[in-house]
Amino acid sequence: MKVALYARVSTEKQIDNYSIPLQLERMQAFCKSKGWNEMSEYIDGGYSGSNLNRPAIEQLQKDICHKKINAVIVYRLDRLSRSQHDTLYLIEKIFLPNNVQFISLSETIDTSTPSGRAMIGVMSVFAQLEREVIIERLRDGQHKMIQEKGLWVGGGLDNPYGYIQVTPGHLKVVEEERQHILRLYEEFIKLKSPTAARKKLEEEGFKKLNHNRIIRILQNRLYLGEVSFKKEWFKGSHEPIISTELFNQAQQIFDENRVASFGKPKKKLFTGKIICSCCGENYVIQYASKTTSSGRIVNYQNYVCRRRKLPARYESKCFNRRIKCSDFQHEIFNRIMNLEMSGEIKIPKPLNFTKQLNQIDRKINKLLDLYMEERLSKDLLNTKLNDLNKQKKEVLMKQQEITEVSEVQKAIKNGIPNLFECDTETQTEIINLFIKKIIVTNESLKIIWNN
Repeated sequence: MKVALYARVSTEKQIDNYSIPLQLERMQAFCKSKGWNEMSEYIDGGYSGSNLNRPAIEQLQKDICHKKINAVIVYRLDRLSRSQHDTLYLIEKIFLPNNVQFISLSETIDTSTPSGRAMIGVMSVFAQLEREVIIERLRDGQHKMIQEKGLWVGGGLDNPYGYIQVTPGHLKVVEEERQHILRLYEEFIKLKSPTAARKKLEEEGFKKLNHNRIIRILQNRLYLGEVSFKKEWFKGSHEPIISTELFNQAQQIFDENRVASFGKPKKKLFTGKIICSCCGENYVIQYASKTTSSGRIVNYQNYVCRRRKLPARYESKCFNRRIKCSDFQHEIFNRIMNLEMSGEIKIPKPLNFTKQLNQIDRKINKLLDLYMEERLSKDLLNTKLNDLNKQKKEVLMKQQEITEVSEVQKAIKNGIPNLFECDTETQTEIINLFIKKIIVTNESLKIIWNN
């Protein structure tokens, strides 16, 4: 009997309080009482039970689909999931079709019996209800802190740039960061570009901040002395860093930029090029978020097989790996820029038309010299001149064709540019020029190059 012991806690504090060792101890004792000695542990420490984006639960599903597991045991049903939908999905779509028995010790649930299967739906409803009640109580408490006291509750133990929490919710200005924020607003209003403003400030010696953080600072009413709850803003208890006039000028520039870019095509770098090696489906972008142990929400993007992202649309779910978008892009960019050294594909060298044109001009001059010396008849001169002029015209046409290619292709003939410093349009054109498709395997990325 191959048994999977699944344990989960949602915060680092629970990990330190031996919640996971307690769960494992109880489950191991149960297995020994049954004479089941072949046990594997799947542990998700610091992951919420509100969704299935957890490393251990994903690995468990893969192992079940590969017939490596006969039974799954949890200490409590809510350790598996606090979502009724996800609980029923795992049991009905993953466990039962693969003849995997599911056991929850605290609720005495055993899917090998009819009554056990009937209790699953009932207990998962209560697990979800408990989670939603806890969330609602936390929101009510936050709302009261914000509306009545003007406290900041946006980031747990982390501090918003420009401030430090002296006590929970009470913000104090950090002078050096205040100067950075003020200069950022001033340069953005002057240059009308967050990227240009960031580079200017980095040249002045200010701290480097990524592009998304720059945008958030330029649009955050926190710096006006306000705090938010559910997209509603209230007067905060902290000191403002910028004036209302400065903030409104920055928002006006964002509005003007949005109007200027309205209707322009939005390009995605690898659209239609990333293929799953397991099922042949395309990889697509999946937007996700994770709550850190300090309560801060981190947003990120992954490339994921479409069959894995939308399993309900297919007969079965694909378990090929997810890839963080930034890691994927970094590897592909580097491989394109190192093509000449890698020898994977030959980069065309620029053609030298000047040399050919000079050779034709020399022949024409020589013919004219022969004619002037009366060593060549006029008819023969005209015949040879017509032939050489025809050759020259063909070379000039080829030269014209080359000069009419895009700036990107001309740049490539002199060496592939640094893709990390190019704009999106240039990156997309270079990718389309070189790459036919990218095959994602469990271990690597295989690029099919354009010939």
